[in-house]
Amino acid sequence: MKKKPIPKQGEVYAAKLPNEYWTALVVLHKIENSYLVYATAYYELIPPTLEDTRLTQFHYREDLYSKDRKPAMYWLDGKPGADFHLIGSIDLKEKSEIKESNTYAGIWKNYLPSHIMWEKEREAGVFQEKIQSFEQADSKAVVEALEDDVFWNLIDLIDWKKRNPMNPLIGRLKKDTEEMIFAFEETLSHKLFLLDTPAHAGIPDQPETYLSVDAFLYARCAVIAKGKDCFNQTVKNATAINMEWDAEELLEVASEAYSKKTGEPFDYASSYDYETYSNRLAWEGK
Repeated sequence: MKKKPIPKQGEVYAAKLPNEYWTALVVLHKIENSYLVYATAYYELIPPTLEDTRLTQFHYREDLYSKDRKPAMYWLDGKPGADFHLIGSIDLKEKSEIKESNTYAGIWKNYLPSHIMWEKEREAGVFQEKIQSFEQADSKAVVEALEDDVFWNLIDLIDWKKRNPMNPLIGRLKKDTEEMIFAFEETLSHKLFLLDTPAHAGIPDQPETYLSVDAFLYARCAVIAKGKDCFNQTVKNATAINMEWDAEELLEVASEAYSKKTGEPFDYASSYDYETYSNRLAWEGK
């Protein structure tokens, strides 16, 4: 088998996201087997070409804490997987001097920059119902999702050897800010939404097959609870989820953490509905 070439500075790698849109990452720097990349401003239904100026522009994200908009740059380990397509190289100009980022996004072959899809959909209002105003003065607005690596580091706290596996995660969240708890719920809801498809339910060609909406939801929770690699592979490969998997308790993590922290009920409503059949585009296109 022919080995994949080592990514080089300035190379552009395009990838199709789960919603069929294309985006691209550009290599900024390399240290041993790790690559510093930036997410570009490209986001279209067709693959990019090198002539598109958006490949030289950053995709910007809002920092959860400072609220400043910052370029999306992160480290990835190893070579890109099959989802990424090398389309050529661009002149980085002053960007060639960028060699630092505090964000680690994981193993490149298992990674997709799905945060771009999520953020673009949020901006456009896609998959969102109009958010109702709460009457209480202290009601919470929808917040941004967590950085992917932050979310998965939290999920890794789940300890299946314990009688209550979610307790370490709940304990960690209750020590953080209320906004962090809301952001965890927002991120979890979106990932559950992405798994709400006929293919993941195992019935893409069998429309009359019975599907337990609760079992499918709890099985989707289990995919996330099993960690980043399991989730990424399931999303990218549209793999049917084992309906015997069950991590229903993951749905209550944010609520329990918030209640233990504040002594008040959890009143946050995420912008994505994770109940089965909520991903209408996926189910209507079945």
